[in-house]
Amino acid sequence: MKRRQWITAAAAALLSAAGPVAMADEAVVPAAKIIDALRSKDIVIDRPGQPAQQDPAIDLQVQFTFGSATLTPVGKRQLDELAMALGDRALANASFLLAGHTDAVGGLDVNMRLSLQRAEAVKGYLVTAHRLAPVRLQTLGYGPTRLADPANPQAALNRRVEVRRLRPGVATGQAPAAAAARLVPTPGR
Repeated sequence: MKRRQWITAAAAALLSAAGPVAMADEAVVPAAKIIDALRSKDIVIDRPGQPAQQDPAIDLQVQFTFGSATLTPVGKRQLDELAMALGDRALANASFLLAGHTDAVGGLDVNMRLSLQRAEAVKGYLVTAHRLAPVRLQTLGYGPTRLADPANPQAALNRRVEVRRLRPGVATGQAPAAAAARLVPTPGR
């Protein structure tokens, strides 16, 4: 093979290898979008017959190794963006619920445990890699009980980590009232 052909083939191989990486990065939600989603909404208007406004939240597709709570490199990049957002002035004094969700593949007990382990892995990464205060972060595991796509219970969209800003006064280590009847939160670390 001539040198020019070899260089062309090598460049093509590198570009094709970079394609999936670029696509994976597209799935990473940037810090600015996370800040906007989690920023406090000061005006709350309750209207009869309409549900009350919920705490600001965002679903992030944090990737893990299949069937485990081990973060992938793309999952870590997403959490790096989350850490930048949580460190921003607009969110620096707030507390957050990190809620793990799974799809409906496998047994309920396994998925409940896995979703909590994943939420705890997210918290652990944010605390160790980015030095976020652990008292700002609560963890819960919902398993497959709150599917993002109920029509497709095995869809990847259901495997996610929900980040919800907690109202002031919600103590660390306690579940929000709506979830308290169903789930047992992890004690603050």
